[in-house]
Amino acid sequence: MKFLKETAVLFIKGGVIGLANIIPGLSGGTLAVVLGVYDRLIEAIAHFFRDAEKRWEYISFLVRIFAGAGIAIFFLSSLMDFLLEYHFNQTMFLFMGLILGGIPPVIRAHKDMKIRTSRILAFVLGMIVVIGLSMLGRECIQSNASEVAFNALDNKALLMILIAGFFAGGAMIVPGISGSFILVLAGQYAVIIWAVKTLAFKPLICMAIGTACGILVFSKIIEVCLEKIPSLTYYFILGLILASFYKIFPGMPMNKFAMLYAIGAFACGTGVSYGLSKISGK
Repeated sequence: MKFLKETAVLFIKGGVIGLANIIPGLSGGTLAVVLGVYDRLIEAIAHFFRDAEKRWEYISFLVRIFAGAGIAIFFLSSLMDFLLEYHFNQTMFLFMGLILGGIPPVIRAHKDMKIRTSRILAFVLGMIVVIGLSMLGRECIQSNASEVAFNALDNKALLMILIAGFFAGGAMIVPGISGSFILVLAGQYAVIIWAVKTLAFKPLICMAIGTACGILVFSKIIEVCLEKIPSLTYYFILGLILASFYKIFPGMPMNKFAMLYAIGAFACGTGVSYGLSKISGK
């Protein structure tokens, strides 16, 4: 019974993380933190190959998380496209609520979270990273939209996709940073979108290899930081999370009904996130 309850909770949390990954500018890592599965996710990825005793435990956890994410993306991507097109403000307010509702558990994640100068600096640095990348990403979108010579992907171009995939993979597990932004900054976003639509295997394979390597390397770096300097790391993560509001805040609706609708979505997201983060089986 306990396993089934944990499976259901992990499946739902994985679904929310999966949906976050298909929304431009929203970080799946942020939702992993606020839903209370981030530390466990980092441990499972970082220790997967070296801890044989717990490997099946890691497999069980990762399968349930990624199954929820994959199924949500596959079955709900059309719904999310509809919501983003016709109910954009309310959808973004819902995800803002999801982020806000998970912040208190993050603050309580470590026993020593007293405010100190070094921790404030780590918090500010986290905010600067996200806001800086967001501003730079917006400036790069127009240049990325230019025509790309898709049929002229030589070895050098494939190497660039591999490198971009590496850093995009790392961004996927860093709260507050969207992998799609990294692809935009690297000038590879349009190429990857084209590759997905046309099932071009060479760029997709390079992207997959780079992404997998990025996830493994960055998960190890984050794990070391959480082990050696946990308080600074959590303050840095809080900065990344709070700066996410800058990226996804759509502005207040002018229509009163739309405003109430958005506020309701925000409250709903806050309640769901806080509730999920408190349920046993994190």
